[in-house]
Amino acid sequence: MNIENALVRYIDYGSNIKLIERDVKLKESGSFIKAFVGPRRAGKSSMMLLIMKKLRSKGIKPVFINCEDIDFTGITINDLDRIENAIFNIYNLGSKSNIYLFIDEVQNFPEWQRWLRTLFDEGKYNIFVSGSTSELEEGRLPSDLRGRALETLILPFSFKEYCKANNIEYSKYMNINDKSKLQKALTDFLDYGGYPEVVKEKDYSLKKTLLSNIYTTVIQHDIIEKYKIRKITEFKLFLNALFGTACRNFSVSKIIHWFKEQGLSISNQSIFNYLDYAESVFLIRLLYPYSKKPKERKTKPKAYPIDSGILGLLEGSRDKKLETAVFVELLRRGEEVYYYKSSSADIDFVTLDNGKVYNIIQVSYSIDNADTYEREVHSIEKGAEELNCKNALIITFDEEKIIKTNNINIKVIPLWKWLLNSQ
Repeated sequence: MNIENALVRYIDYGSNIKLIERDVKLKESGSFIKAFVGPRRAGKSSMMLLIMKKLRSKGIKPVFINCEDIDFTGITINDLDRIENAIFNIYNLGSKSNIYLFIDEVQNFPEWQRWLRTLFDEGKYNIFVSGSTSELEEGRLPSDLRGRALETLILPFSFKEYCKANNIEYSKYMNINDKSKLQKALTDFLDYGGYPEVVKEKDYSLKKTLLSNIYTTVIQHDIIEKYKIRKITEFKLFLNALFGTACRNFSVSKIIHWFKEQGLSISNQSIFNYLDYAESVFLIRLLYPYSKKPKERKTKPKAYPIDSGILGLLEGSRDKKLETAVFVELLRRGEEVYYYKSSSADIDFVTLDNGKVYNIIQVSYSIDNADTYEREVHSIEKGAEELNCKNALIITFDEEKIIKTNNINIKVIPLWKWLLNSQ
């Protein structure tokens, strides 16, 4: 292990890399540790590099540590002090220096929680960390970091960022050709998702390969190896079943039944463990039902992939891809979001503002079919009445109009227009 080499090679890291500006707002965090959390390869490191570039433009020299560097292989708790000593020597820093310290994929270091707390308590560092683990999320923070860290969720590119990366322009009023290009871009975005390296790749077969590599790495490195899963075949089959039920209610009994159909068995505990592992590394996010009773909001979840491209590897439904894109965008916007289901209404998403339902959202690739139109409108009418909410949307691939009913005006909006709306 050569700690000095692992630090020296990153002295000017990112200074010559062309980066896409992200539409991410950092939380005002004062002296807190700034934690970037989200899926592997979603752009957390790039977010750090963008901040580092701005610091360099002000004459500040940031320190970058890549915890996945090969020279850190076999690192132990006793080596962590050596890292701090090496930082001061390599960067020629004084004991009273105000140091901007960026630590990438921090969860790979032993006792990383206690190490971060030690660095923070020294008062010499402005600390930025990234991690492909939900342990850095609010509510899951280790006790050593509670009250010391604030997280910012970094997701794969939004459609707005996708357009920026591909030099696709849009405006409120577009001609047929420009709109057609935008629709083609949206189709590609739904099919291949927003992972930055996938977005930048122009060859469609390579896009699929890159997506597959990301998925395989997350499964093998972040879950199987981290959680020491022994029944690897069982776990991979569980993921197939999970993605098969994406955007729908997750049912333990249905998973068990699916396994029986394959001539196999799986325990309830294994299902809950695997589900937790998948969510902990941001492979999926769970969506819970809205209820006025808080206790009922943690039952009967739906599982959504964190990217429509990853969904496309295992499930080709265009409706599910569209619904996934809407859900991920709601997460990106920081909405408090649930689904709603009653005896007369089935609403894909409801968002809350100050504890009250603010918006009702249905997602359908098209409502041109009479049966689909009637089902979606009826559900919104009933849901609006039961939830006492007048703001209602139906998001489609490309349909736009206002549906006036006796009780409510429903806005039908194309997905591309909704995604490009900054509100």
